[in-house]
Amino acid sequence: MEAIRRIVSEIVFMCRLKSVAVSDTLAAFVAHAIVLEHVNLFPLDKELNESDVQDLVRMAVERLLTVDSASLETIKMQVAFDTAKLDEAEALDAMRAAREQRERMLLQDIIEARLKGGNDVEALTALYRRIFNFLVLRAGLEAGANRPAEREIAAALESVFPRIGLKAFTMLAAEDKAAQLNELANIVLGIRLFNRSIDKGGVGIADFPAIARARVKDFLNLTGAELENVGTLCDQYAEVLTFRHSGLRAEQVSVLPAAAREEEEDRTRRLQEELANRRQFAAYVALLFDGLQQSAKHVAELERLYDKEMDSLKQSVGARSSVPKEQVYPRFDALAKLWLAFDEEAAMLQVRRQTLEVLHLYRGSFLPKLRSEDVSHARTARRAAAAVDVPGAS
Repeated sequence: MEAIRRIVSEIVFMCRLKSVAVSDTLAAFVAHAIVLEHVNLFPLDKELNESDVQDLVRMAVERLLTVDSASLETIKMQVAFDTAKLDEAEALDAMRAAREQRERMLLQDIIEARLKGGNDVEALTALYRRIFNFLVLRAGLEAGANRPAEREIAAALESVFPRIGLKAFTMLAAEDKAAQLNELANIVLGIRLFNRSIDKGGVGIADFPAIARARVKDFLNLTGAELENVGTLCDQYAEVLTFRHSGLRAEQVSVLPAAAREEEEDRTRRLQEELANRRQFAAYVALLFDGLQQSAKHVAELERLYDKEMDSLKQSVGARSSVPKEQVYPRFDALAKLWLAFDEEAAMLQVRRQTLEVLHLYRGSFLPKLRSEDVSHARTARRAAAAVDVPGAS
């Protein structure tokens, strides 16, 4: 393991000396590929000596410094895409951790709050204020920035968790306090969402469903267009390469001078490498597109469930001024969880968009050798061959 780290470090360092940035992952990938390609030089059952290490480093650096190589760009794209996919999960975890970090200190103050003997009004008031501040923070608001929204939260808090319940709350175990606070936050959000639906509140609530819908629609349109464009390009490469491997082309090339024949063979190999690169690019875009289609279905299903829950809640409440909390609190909680699921989907779409942006770095990372006249010649030859094959054709 130490030898591998040393080889990777040397490759990265030597490339940096040539002003070429190479990640550890890419260096390791290329070194591994070279070992597999040259098992005669680097037997898998033999430990590398110092001379072997230097040869491997030199060969890897030479490959990584190759200019305008479609095959190298394919490797870079593979490593970059795989890394970006791993980064997606890390980015989502970082978002959750940042949110939890903002809440942690306030939650800890609430959970650790202790009352003095008797009726400790001052401590109870301070505790209730901390709970209110926690709900404001959970709502994504800055304290004092949105007074109408804070008044809504205060009213919902007083309705769901009146001050008289504070003493009983302080007697709970720490994990039970945390669970009750999270449930309280959901119920308060659910109440505000219900009021929002009947135009009697919901001030400052971010429209997570609309955000998720817009992101998935824009992303689908973008990747769909990208997939169509690269698919057309791959078809053109395939047409040209089919012609270049045809008997007719072989006859044309066979009469050329040796140097020209070698140049033609090099050109064919280059076009094959470019096609492999574009097909890899298309495969990654298709993978993103398929994932986005699943996201679109998930958003649609969340909307269906949310609307169903809201309709059921409205039927339960009706025109009544009072409804048993055992009936409505679970529905408020369910509404909030569905609403927050839209936010999670929107966040996932945001980080996935960054993966597409990484992929876009390889949309034109080499100078393509495919020419428009190549495509025209290939199509003309195909039509001519088809005309000859038509029965009864003169």
